[in-house]
Amino acid sequence: MSTHTSTTAADALPVPARSRWQPLRAGLVDLFYYDREEFWFRDGRLLLRGNNGTGKSKVLALMLPFLLDADLSAHRVEPDADPKKRMEWNLLLGGAYDHAERLGYTWLEFGRVDDDGTAHYCTIGAGLKAVEGRGMLPPWFFVTPQRIGAGLELVDHSRTVLTKDRLSAALDGHGTRFDRAGEYRRAVDEALFGLGTQRYGALVDLLVQLRQPQLSKRPSEKALSAALTEALPPLDPALLSVAAESFRSLQEDREELDGLRESQSATERFVGVYGAYARVAARRQAAGPLAAKGRARGLEQQLLDAQTQYTDAEGQAEGARDRIAEAGDRIATLRTQDAALRDSTAMDAARELDAARAAAREREADADRIAGEARESEATRDRLADRAASANDALAEAQQRLHGARERASKRAGAAGLAEGAHDADEAQRRVDAQLRALDRVRALAGDAALGERTLADARRRLDDVASRADAAESRIASARRAVADEAESFTDSVRTHLSTTRELQVADPAALFAELADWCDSPAGRGTVAAHLDAAETGAREQLTARRAGLSAESSGLRTRRADLEDELVSAESGEDAVPPVPYTRHPSPVAGADSGAPLWRVTDFAPHVTDAERAGIEPALEASGILDARIASDGGVTHPSAGELILDPAIAPESGPSASVAHTLAAVLVPAADPEDTAAAALPTRAITSVLDGIGLGPDSGHSCWVAPDGRFRMGVLAGAWSKPGAQYIGRGAREQARRGRLRRLTAEIAEIDAQSAALGEQDSFLAQRLTTLSAERSGAPSDDAVRSARHAVVALQNELRRLHEERDTAADAVEEAAAEHRAAAEALHADAADTGLPAAPADLDRIRDALGDYRVALADLWPAAAAATAAKEAYAQARDDLGRSEEARAAATERMDDAQAAAERARVRYRTLRESVSSDVDELHEQLDAVQRLIAATETEQHDARRDERTALEARGKADGRRQELTVEDEAARAALAAAADGFRRFAASGLLDLALAAGPGVEGSGVEGSGVEGSGVDRSADGIVAFARSVDRALADVDAGDAAWRRARQRVTDEHKALEDVLGRRGDSSSMRMVDDTAIVVDVTFRGRPAPVADLDAMLADEVADHERLLTAREREILENHLLGEISTTMQELISGAEAQVARMNDELASRPTSTGMRLRLDWQPREDGPAGLAEARRMLRRSIDGWSEEDREAVGGFLQRRIHEVRARDAGGTWLENLGEALDYRTWFRFVIERHQNGRWRPATGPASGGESALVVSVPLFAAASAHYSSAGNPHAPRLVMLDEAFAGVDDNARAKYLGLLASFDMDVVMTSEREWGCYAEVPGIAIAQLARTDGVEAVLVTRWEWDGAHKLHAPVPVRAEAAAPPPPGQDGLWE
Repeated sequence: MSTHTSTTAADALPVPARSRWQPLRAGLVDLFYYDREEFWFRDGRLLLRGNNGTGKSKVLALMLPFLLDADLSAHRVEPDADPKKRMEWNLLLGGAYDHAERLGYTWLEFGRVDDDGTAHYCTIGAGLKAVEGRGMLPPWFFVTPQRIGAGLELVDHSRTVLTKDRLSAALDGHGTRFDRAGEYRRAVDEALFGLGTQRYGALVDLLVQLRQPQLSKRPSEKALSAALTEALPPLDPALLSVAAESFRSLQEDREELDGLRESQSATERFVGVYGAYARVAARRQAAGPLAAKGRARGLEQQLLDAQTQYTDAEGQAEGARDRIAEAGDRIATLRTQDAALRDSTAMDAARELDAARAAAREREADADRIAGEARESEATRDRLADRAASANDALAEAQQRLHGARERASKRAGAAGLAEGAHDADEAQRRVDAQLRALDRVRALAGDAALGERTLADARRRLDDVASRADAAESRIASARRAVADEAESFTDSVRTHLSTTRELQVADPAALFAELADWCDSPAGRGTVAAHLDAAETGAREQLTARRAGLSAESSGLRTRRADLEDELVSAESGEDAVPPVPYTRHPSPVAGADSGAPLWRVTDFAPHVTDAERAGIEPALEASGILDARIASDGGVTHPSAGELILDPAIAPESGPSASVAHTLAAVLVPAADPEDTAAAALPTRAITSVLDGIGLGPDSGHSCWVAPDGRFRMGVLAGAWSKPGAQYIGRGAREQARRGRLRRLTAEIAEIDAQSAALGEQDSFLAQRLTTLSAERSGAPSDDAVRSARHAVVALQNELRRLHEERDTAADAVEEAAAEHRAAAEALHADAADTGLPAAPADLDRIRDALGDYRVALADLWPAAAAATAAKEAYAQARDDLGRSEEARAAATERMDDAQAAAERARVRYRTLRESVSSDVDELHEQLDAVQRLIAATETEQHDARRDERTALEARGKADGRRQELTVEDEAARAALAAAADGFRRFAASGLLDLALAAGPGVEGSGVEGSGVEGSGVDRSADGIVAFARSVDRALADVDAGDAAWRRARQRVTDEHKALEDVLGRRGDSSSMRMVDDTAIVVDVTFRGRPAPVADLDAMLADEVADHERLLTAREREILENHLLGEISTTMQELISGAEAQVARMNDELASRPTSTGMRLRLDWQPREDGPAGLAEARRMLRRSIDGWSEEDREAVGGFLQRRIHEVRARDAGGTWLENLGEALDYRTWFRFVIERHQNGRWRPATGPASGGESALVVSVPLFAAASAHYSSAGNPHAPRLVMLDEAFAGVDDNARAKYLGLLASFDMDVVMTSEREWGCYAEVPGIAIAQLARTDGVEAVLVTRWEWDGAHKLHAPVPVRAEAAAPPPPGQDGLWE
C-alpha cells in the first residue's frame, strides 16, 4: 500500500558513525496503509512531515516511544492520548481492510562503532495482530543484534508476514522473542541503556511528556515540573514493603487496643443504661403488687353495686308487663270497628271509582308514548332519503374511475410482453409472476455466461503468469546454489583469519573445528560449529580470568578493611587520644554493672624519676599481664577487676609482714601518684587511695607481699604467676603515653603506605585481567558470523520450495483454464435455448427493458383492482340505501295510525271516570273519614304497647347484666386475690435477680428492708402479700422521681437491647461474650463471661481498664521500635540518599544547561524547591535529611520521626481503605514534596522564567529543561554507549522560523537524536548538521501513502535513495520490473 517517488535502491544499508548507539532505521510491516516501509535516519535524526491527515503522527505512535515502552494503552501510544484511538484500527483500518485479521511489525534499529571500526547493531521490534470481533491479540517483542534485510526477514518469499513462532525460528539463537512487556523492557534497558527498572521507567515517562503534541504551543511550568518529578526515582518498593508489614502489624496492635477501648466504652455506656433500666423496671415491678391490691379493693365495692342494680331492674320489668296487657285489649276493640266499616255498601262504590281513575290515567300515558314514536319515524325517513341521494352520486364517480384504470392496464400489458391484459386479479398476478420467473431465469443464465467468459480470461492470465515465474525461479536456484558455495568458502577463510589474530580466544583443536565446519557448510542447520567451538573457548578462558579476578578482589577487600581500621586508629592517634591497654582475650569484653567505677591504675600513676627505661619496660608489662594495670582503684583504696567487678586487693587486709617489708620493697618505690587531670574519674581519686594501693603491691618476689611485680617483668597475683616484657612503657605516665603515641603514628603511617602499595599492585593486576576479558569479549564478538551462509542456504531452500509450489500452481492453472472454457460454452448454450423457449431476448439490456415494463403493468394493476372494488361497493351501497328508505316510509304510516287510536281510547276513559265521580262522591268521603279515625287510634295504642314491651326488655336486660356482673365480679375478685399473690411472688423473684439492688444502689434506703438499698431476701421484710405490698410501696416512694411510664419503659428496654448488641459485638470480637435472659418475661437480666469466667457487668469496666493500660504500654514500645528501625533507620537513610541524589541530578541538569547555552544567550536553570502546599515541617526535615543520620541529636531524631509519622497519618486518614504499602508509597514519596521551578538569568539576577515572552522563547523555556533532564538521564546511564533519543510531535507550532532554527540547534547542542513530526517544517537550517526528511502524502479514496525522501547535510537538501527491500537481492522475473514496487 506504500509507494515511492523513486525505484533506485541504495547500494547498502546505513552504517553507524558514532561510538554510542544511534538510531539508523525504523520500519513498518503491514501496518496502517503500509505494506513494508523503512525510514532511514541521518545523524540520528528523522523528520516526518506532511499535511494533516497523512498519518505522520500515526507513524510516530507506531514506533516511539512504543518500542521502548511496550504499552498498548492509548494514552501511552497516541501523541494526543485520545482513548478512542485503538491499536487494532492500525491493522484492520476500521473495517476497511480486506480480511478479518491482520498481522504486522514495527521495528527500530540502533548502531554504533568501536574505535577499531567494528560495528555493532541492535534491532528492537514488536509484532501486532488484530482479529475482527476480538480486537488486539497479545503483542510480542524481540531484541536481536541482527539487521532487518541483512540476516533477518519479517516477510517470507511468498510475501507472508512471519507469525510469532516463525519469528522465533528466524531469530535462531541470534536474539530473543518476549511475550511479556516487562521482560522486553528489561532486555531493551540492558542492551541499550543500563538504567535499571525504576530509572528506565522514569526515562520513558519523560519521553512521553516530550512527545506531547504542540509542546511549544502550550508551555506549562506545572506540566514540566510533573515530568521532571516523575523522572526522579521513588523509594524502593521492597524497602516500603518491609516497613508496610511492620506498620500493618502495628495497626493490628492499635486495632486490638481500639477494640479494648471500644469494649471499655461500650461497657461504661451499658452500665449506665442498664442502671437506668433497672430503676424503671424496679418501679414498674413495685407497681404490680400495689396495683393488684388496689384492684382487689375496687372489686369488693363493685360487687355491692351490682346486687343493688339487679333488684331495681326486677321491679321495672313487672310494671312494663301490666302496661302491655292493657294496650292489647284496646287494640282488639278498635279492629272490630274497622272491619264493620269496610263491609258496608258505600265501600263497594269507592272501590269502582278508584278503578275508573286508574284506567283513565293509563290510557293518557299510552297516547303520549305512541305520539313520540310517530315523530321519530318521520325523522328517520328524512335522514334515509338524504343518504340514498349521496350513494347515487358515489356510484357514478366509481364507475368512471374503473373505466380509466382498465384502459391503462391494457396498454401496459402489451409493453410487458403479455398478449392481453387480464381482468381477474388472480389470473393477472399469475401471469406477472410467470413472466418474472422467466426473466430471472434468462437473466441468471446471461450472468452465468458473462461470468464464465471473465473466469476463462482470468484463468488464462494466471496460467501465463505462473509459467513465467516458474521459469525465472529455475534460473535463480542455480545462482543461489553458487552463492552458497561462495559464502561457505568466504566464511571459512574469515574464521581462519580471525583465529590467527586472536590472543585470548584460543580454540583447543582448530583442525577438528575446520573439519566440522566443512561438514556444516554442506548442510548449514542448527547451531553453527564455529559458534560452539568459540563459545567453549571463550567460556573456559573467561572462567580462568574471572577466578583470578575473584581472588584479587578478595585480597583487595581484606586490604581495604585493614586500611580502614588503621585509618581509624591513625585519626585517634593524631587527635591526641591516649592508647588504652588492650582487653585480654580471656576477659569478657562487656563489664558488669558498677565494674567501671573509679579509675584505672595507669591513669593515676607515673614512674618515679630514678626508674630506668629497662625497669619501666619490665614493670608495666608485669602489671598489664597480671591485670593490675587497668584494674579500677576505688576511693577507699580497694582494687577491683576491670570487667567482673570483683575485689582484687582489699585495703582492710594489711600486707604480710616480713624482714624486707618496707617502702623500698613496694610499688610505691617506683610509681608515684599522678592522676590525669583531663580524666574526671582519675582527678577525683584521693591521693591516699593511690598511695595505699601502691603500698599494698610488692616490688619483687622478696617483698613479702602475695601480690607483687618485678622490674624484669615477672609478677604474682596470689596463686597466679608469670612474666612478660615489652620494648618500653606505653601507658604509665604522660611521657610514656606521648612517646608511645608518636611511635604508633609512625607505625600506622608506614603500614597504610604499604597497604596502598599492595592495593595499587593488585589494581594493576585486576586492570590487566579486565583488559584481557575485554579483549576476549571483543575477539568473541568480532568473530565472523555464519549468517551469510545460513541466509544463502535458506534462499536456496526457499527458491526450491517456491519452484515446487509454482509447478503445482501451473498445473492447477492449466486445469482451471480447461474447466473455465467448458463452463463458458455450457452457459452460452443454456442462455440461447431458454431465451428461445420463453420468447425473451438474450441481451441483458433488452431483459431490463421488459422487466421495467412489467413493473409498470403491475403498477397499473394495483390501480385497477381497487377501482373495481370501489365501484362494486358503491353499487351495493346505493341499493341498500333505497331499501332502507322504503321501509322507513311504511314504519311512519303505521305509527301515525297507532297514535290516532290511542288518543281516542284515552278520551273515553276520562269520560267514564268523571261520570262515576259525580254520582257517589258524598257517601265515599264520609266513609273514608271514619276509617281514618279508627286507624289513628289503633296506631296510637300499638305505640303505647310497643313502648311497654321496650321497657320490659330494657328492665330484663338490666337485670341480666346485673346478674352477670355479680357473677363476673365474684370470679374477678377471686382472680384479683390470686393476682395479688402472684404479683407479690413476682416482686420477690425480681428482687432476687439483683436488678432491685442495682436500682437502689445509688438511692436512699427502703423502709422496713433492714438493709440500706437491699432486696427482700434475707432482709427481714414480712413475706406475706400485705407485707410485700408495704415493701413495694416503700420502693415506689424511693424511686418516685423515676419516670416509669410505658413510653419510658419502651425506651429503657430498647436502649438496653441496643447497647447490649453493641456490648455483645465488641466483647465477641475479643472472644468474650454476654447474654440476656428474662425474669418472668418482664425484666431483662444481662450475664457477662470475661476471659472464660462469669463477671459482674460493673466489675468488667475496671478489668478492661487494666488491660487497656497494659496494651498502651506495649504499643508505645512497639511504636518506638518501628520508629527507630524503619523510619529513622532504613527509610530515612534511603530518603537521605534519594534527596541528595535528586539534588545532584538537578545540579547535573543545571550543568547541562550551563554547558549548552542557547544561541540567543538566554541562560536558564532549574530550582528544586519545596512546594507551597507541601507538608508542614518539610524545610526542617529537609535540612536534617541533608546531614548524616549519625550526627543527629535526640531532638533531631524526634523531629524527623514526627514529620514522617504525620505524613503517614495524613495519608492514612485520607485513604483508610488503601493498603499500607500504597499509603506508605504516597506518604513517603519525597518527590511530591517538591516542585521544579524554571529560572532565567536577567539583569544580573535569576528570575522566574514564566513571564511574558515570544513564542520562540516560550518554546525554549519549556523544552530546554526537558532536554537537559533527558540528557542528564542518558549521561547517568550505566551503559556508556546509551542512545540519546527524544520524540517531538508538531513541536514547532506557534514558533517563528528563527526560533525553530535555534530550537533544532539545541538538539544538536545537547547531542540528542530525534524523531519529530511537522506539517510544514523542513529542518534545513545551518544549526542542524544533518537530518533525514520523509515527506508523506495521501489522496482520499486511495489506501496508500506516498513517501518522498530527502536529506539535509548541513548545507544542501538532496533527494535520498529508496531503502533496500529484502527481495531486492533477487531480480524480478523478466518483463515484470517494478511490478510489485
